[in-house]
Amino acid sequence: MKLRNVIQHGLRSFSTGKVAFSRSATTPTLKEIGLLLPSTNTTPTFEAGQIFIHRTFAYKGVVVCSFPCRLHEKRSQQNEKHLTTRDFYQVLIHRHDWSHMGFPVDITSYLVDAPMENKRHGQKMLTLINGMDCVSHEDIIPFTPSGGVNFDHDLFDHIFNAAHDGTGLYNVAMKPELVERYTNPERSWLAPRDVYRERTENIEVTVMTFYLGANMVGGQQQHMWRYVIRIENKKPENGVILRERTLKVYSLNNMNQMHGHGVVGKQPELNAATPAFQFSSTLELKHTKGGHMWGRFKMERENGVLFDVHIPTIVFESTEEINETPIATPDAA
Repeated sequence: MKLRNVIQHGLRSFSTGKVAFSRSATTPTLKEIGLLLPSTNTTPTFEAGQIFIHRTFAYKGVVVCSFPCRLHEKRSQQNEKHLTTRDFYQVLIHRHDWSHMGFPVDITSYLVDAPMENKRHGQKMLTLINGMDCVSHEDIIPFTPSGGVNFDHDLFDHIFNAAHDGTGLYNVAMKPELVERYTNPERSWLAPRDVYRERTENIEVTVMTFYLGANMVGGQQQHMWRYVIRIENKKPENGVILRERTLKVYSLNNMNQMHGHGVVGKQPELNAATPAFQFSSTLELKHTKGGHMWGRFKMERENGVLFDVHIPTIVFESTEEINETPIATPDAA
């Protein structure tokens, strides 16, 4: 399909069905990297191995696996809540884009068995994966690469096979022996449990939750969750700066409050050059049900005016056991 319109964001260009891309910080040059594929919100679920450009963060990625997920949306003006089911994807990010994709590289984590001495006490270790993200269906601009896949990530060659189709384009597919491992719905640390979204004055906050499993902490069993928060300025021509955050967690009649400047040591500016930022954190709860979190971000406009952006109310609730087999790594594959 040939697309007649041209879309430019940062240093991306999509024209007449072809994709050009450059991230040079000095003199931008566009280089054709593939053939743009048609995509809408009604496009069928993308398969493992689909190469794409992220619509907001402008990195090159590849789909690892997909999961249907509940999306809770609250529209502040009408104060209405909408519940739908959308496809979300775990993806790998091309290493060359890590330094300028607009968020920390280590936002994905999972639990693995601790060394034998601690394993006897039920303790597990939190392990990080660099260059992995969870994205929605509408985040993906798919294309078929030309001139070689040229994808740099430690896990890529351990998960995928790439083959030339004889026309100058390349197809990427998951290795057959790994398909069941990555499509198993019991791998809940990969699958977002719920996604929450709320918009305040053109600032949209999206929160994804992941249940990582049970762990022994200080001799007591705790249930560990990971959450990813994405903040996006839907009118980036009117820049804002994230100055403060306040998060409240309620569980078992206990209230904990976390307050600080910015997020993960930064006060990100959301403007035309960098319209969005995201970060990840973990949370430990004593029970699998009954945990809630909500809060606000304090934002500053270009004229110095401060205003609050709501963080939607998030429910941490799981009764499922999970398969804790770790993701394939260069050492374990």
